[in-house]
Amino acid sequence: MPALREKIAACAEQHGLTGRRLRELHLAATEVATNSIRHGGGHGVLRTWSEERRLICEFRDAGYVEDPLSGRTMPTARQVGGRGLWLVHQLCDLVEIRSTPHDGTTIRLHTELPG
Repeated sequence: MPALREKIAACAEQHGLTGRRLRELHLAATEVATNSIRHGGGHGVLRTWSEERRLICEFRDAGYVEDPLSGRTMPTARQVGGRGLWLVHQLCDLVEIRSTPHDGTTIRLHTELPG
């Protein structure tokens, strides 16, 4: 995880993203990366870039997310699991999840850059 945080910090700093927003992005990215390790075949690929005043962190792995709305509703107190992606949705400005059994999963985290 340190390499993941370093890569995101390097890209974020180039675009002026610091402080609380960078910490939120680090937390969200750590959650997605942990899910890639646990549910996506033990590893994944991270790409970062900026476009249209947003920093984008893209994760790809071999896992499959059956529910395309995963993480969009608040988990119940009795629910087992599902809190990580819900937290990611709270911390990022936009979360895109694309997943198929054949191609695996791609998750993009969008964070608005300071204007």
